[in-house]
Amino acid sequence: MSRVDQFYDRNTRGTPERRASVFSFRLFYRVHSWACYGMASIDPEGMDEFYSRDLRAAELGAAAWKALHASRYLEYDDAIRAVRDYVKSGPSDRSIQEMKKRAGARSIKILFEGSASVDLVWTEGTIELEPLRHIIGDRWTLFENRETIKFTDTVSDEELGTALLSELEFSRDGSYKGT
Repeated sequence: MSRVDQFYDRNTRGTPERRASVFSFRLFYRVHSWACYGMASIDPEGMDEFYSRDLRAAELGAAAWKALHASRYLEYDDAIRAVRDYVKSGPSDRSIQEMKKRAGARSIKILFEGSASVDLVWTEGTIELEPLRHIIGDRWTLFENRETIKFTDTVSDEELGTALLSELEFSRDGSYKGT
């Protein structure tokens, strides 16, 4: 079975998951949900919101929960096709332009300087925090050999927010100090 056939065969798909991302910039946070279908893409029906950097841990945790709940696991070809068509329309470019405007940044390099990112993955009652390392521009990658923080889905907003703040700091330090 080819990889393409395997992707479309529902019997070979992994466990349904929901995903969200939290980005930390100098002046604001961006929290958004993903549409998941074997891979994750920006979801036209999902959440994509900006928050002040003044958020307390509980408020950041609540925003992350909101994004996880807004995330969708897609099983039907029509829904997947709609998301893929949306991604082709360039939503990332529009988001970057909006973030540059909010940050008063003239370039992507200045926008992402000192930024941080953490992905949240919610699968079978477990939430996993995955800090990301900034590569260049709007590109991120997972840290190698990094133990991720896991919670049950009964975690409080305060606990989740505190862990997110810690992982965002790790992402920022690891991206710019070479860890």
